[in-house]
Amino acid sequence: MLKLLIDECCSPELVAVGLTRGHEATHVTYLGLAGKPDHMLLPVIVGGDHTFVTNNRKDFLRLYRHVEVHAGLLIIVPSVNWIKQIELFNKVLDAIETTNFDTVNQRIEVSMDGSVTMSQWPFDVSNTP
Repeated sequence: MLKLLIDECCSPELVAVGLTRGHEATHVTYLGLAGKPDHMLLPVIVGGDHTFVTNNRKDFLRLYRHVEVHAGLLIIVPSVNWIKQIELFNKVLDAIETTNFDTVNQRIEVSMDGSVTMSQWPFDVSNTP
């Protein structure tokens, strides 16, 4: 079971998807953190042992490079509408669940075509725009 925290750039509908699939899930807005700068979310994410779900790849890759241990960074790479977010989120959860994949210190990304890549920490963010 994952403990998911969904970023405000992603639809709150993803919470229902996570819960339906047997995971713990909440959204930053439900925690009263809407509008908070990304760097202020990091202690909540790491301290709460959350796998963080975002499409804000650039900023969170930069923030996570300073974190030694985390429960996982799940990135929905394209910025798409909520219906497509749900589709892609289900694809990435399928990949994690069918392989019993441990998300600790992992960057998990799902692309527009539904392909999922998983990378072990530390990952290279030097080429991150």
